[in-house]
Amino acid sequence: MKKKFLQLLFILALFLLGCNFLTSLLRSATPTPTTDLAATQAALVESMRQTLEAAQPTTPSAPQFGSIRGSLSYPSEFIPPLRVVAINVATQETFFVDTAENQTSYQIDNLPPGEYYVIAYTQDGLLTGGYTQMVPCGLSAECTDHSLIPVAVQAGEVTSGIDPADWYAPDGAFPPLPVP
Repeated sequence: MKKKFLQLLFILALFLLGCNFLTSLLRSATPTPTTDLAATQAALVESMRQTLEAAQPTTPSAPQFGSIRGSLSYPSEFIPPLRVVAINVATQETFFVDTAENQTSYQIDNLPPGEYYVIAYTQDGLLTGGYTQMVPCGLSAECTDHSLIPVAVQAGEVTSGIDPADWYAPDGAFPPLPVP
């Protein structure tokens, strides 16, 4: 970006030198009042200054969204196509990504900052797996807490390790598939 700015500055200098040369040629060919020439040059310099200011590199704005990523599983020999849904805890707004058969990971992008519950649904919505207290507990028989864990999403960051692997929660533990 700095190189382009320097190139633009060099072109401006050449342009101004050329203008001065043409001005001196025109002045010798036809008498022009000095005040008009000075005003024209001043206007030209101001116009070029504004152009250069507009060409200055701008600082990109900070990212507005974050992402959630994790691994997929299913209690079978294969992983069916899934719809992985992130539900904003505060607003209940939903975001989702569909996966293919035997896909082992997912990522949901463009999430506004906030806290989300993450649930994987079979495409028909009949079976669900959630990111619950069972997951960090190891999904063992001693683990009995099937409550969803709120996942914090920050702007410009990917929250990873969010595996909706609790397929053993009792019926009704998770909301029904919220998106068509």
